[in-house]
Amino acid sequence: MKKTICIAFVVMCILFIIGIVLIFSAPSAGENAGIRAIQNHGGGMDTNHFVRIIESTTKSYQTGGLVISLVGGFGLILNGYFLIKLKTN
Repeated sequence: MKKTICIAFVVMCILFIIGIVLIFSAPSAGENAGIRAIQNHGGGMDTNHFVRIIESTTKSYQTGGLVISLVGGFGLILNGYFLIKLKTN
């Protein structure tokens, strides 16, 4: 039982870290999506469309990172609680 909780603890740590990385890398991902969109349109496009692509990609990465980090963080709290509970028993 303790081994399973330890494995889950490590998985939740990894999920939390992945979520944080996604949140902080979102602006560069949005910028890269905007640059690729300009290249796909032959080097020019409407500024509003360009900004919308950057903002939507950035928000998507931030939302995904938020969900993943929340799941990981909540899992860490629960696993930590169960590990402490196992040690006291």
